[in-house]
Amino acid sequence: MNIRLLRLALLGWFAIGLGFTPQPGWGQENDLIITRLGLSQVRGTSLLTIMLNRSAQPKVYPVSDRRSPQLLIDFPQARTLDLPPNQPGDHHLVQQVRLVALPGGQGVRIIMDISPGQPYVYWRLSRAGTSGGYMYLVGLKPDLQSGGSPPGLALEKRSYAGSPPPPAADASRRPAASALSSENRTLAAGGATSTATSEYQQPSSNSMLEIAQLLPQAGPVLALLEQKGWQVQENTTARGGAKESRKFALSSTQYPDLSVIIEYIPGHPEVSPDIGVLALSTNNYTSSEAQKYKEMKRWDMPTIKKHFEDIGDYYDDGLKPLRLILREQTKATVLRNYEFYRQYLQTAVPQQSNLPETILKHTQEKVNKRLEGVQYTESENPLVIYDQVDFYSIRIYYVGK
Repeated sequence: MNIRLLRLALLGWFAIGLGFTPQPGWGQENDLIITRLGLSQVRGTSLLTIMLNRSAQPKVYPVSDRRSPQLLIDFPQARTLDLPPNQPGDHHLVQQVRLVALPGGQGVRIIMDISPGQPYVYWRLSRAGTSGGYMYLVGLKPDLQSGGSPPGLALEKRSYAGSPPPPAADASRRPAASALSSENRTLAAGGATSTATSEYQQPSSNSMLEIAQLLPQAGPVLALLEQKGWQVQENTTARGGAKESRKFALSSTQYPDLSVIIEYIPGHPEVSPDIGVLALSTNNYTSSEAQKYKEMKRWDMPTIKKHFEDIGDYYDDGLKPLRLILREQTKATVLRNYEFYRQYLQTAVPQQSNLPETILKHTQEKVNKRLEGVQYTESENPLVIYDQVDFYSIRIYYVGK
């Protein structure tokens, strides 16, 4: 199998295809829909990402079977949207991910088949999505301190509803974060280090420095954004973890079709690391199709019922044709601004020198009209996701300081 296809199969966050289909009928106006599902690997953590149309808290519990251990995630009264019934594992801790109906058919059960003989711990995190919807994350990590306990039995011992558990400490490979005034700050990534270029060391404005204090790894790219005229337009705070989670929205008159959303998710002291997310997107692009698509995405269930007989028609006949047009329009937007994308990627992920060319190659590929979109995992550490569903976006995930 081609290595690129293998990586996509194993590490892609969201799989788009045919299979486990929604139950017919509208149900209640607050119907819960699982729109995307994917498994990835981030610094030794098996990460299951579940995208929902609204917030929900499923029941998560282990099946402690020595031969076939499982982690079950139940969403009562939920349905899925064109998701495959099976997804491959990560060759690490999870053998595969399966979708089945809950007993009685009223809801969805997600089954994570765990490799036998491997005790593990898990954590859960729910967040609002950066481009709408709701994100529910479940992370699993081998429990190296279980002392040989049966798989799954050590699961609740160190389970936290917050950020993922920290990777194993390695002082020789994880230098401490230096102060903002440091002349030569190095960025840890994938066990290797690379020095930020002298051209972009740290931003100077108070708003950008505030972000850099939360995300030291992002200092050089924040300096680049500042130099390119980007400014913080929104600065919001939400309680979460031991500290406050933060979200920043940036815009630039030089690049009116683009946006940058930066989110800081605090961890738990001595338990789990902080997480930083940088999302560069084309969702500021304006056209009649873009305006109509954004408006339709905000429709509530009564409004959808007025225009479509079935919720499947809303997605297939309403949103999908607009997505195909938007993918062509925003593809042109990315190519038109690609010199900025190149500088952004080179500065944000300097250890991946071929990343800009890889992203460009994917952007230039012909749009597959059979799929609503495609998503590429380009790097594991930091995790880099290139999403080509409607408004193209590149998300970079920094873990720890």
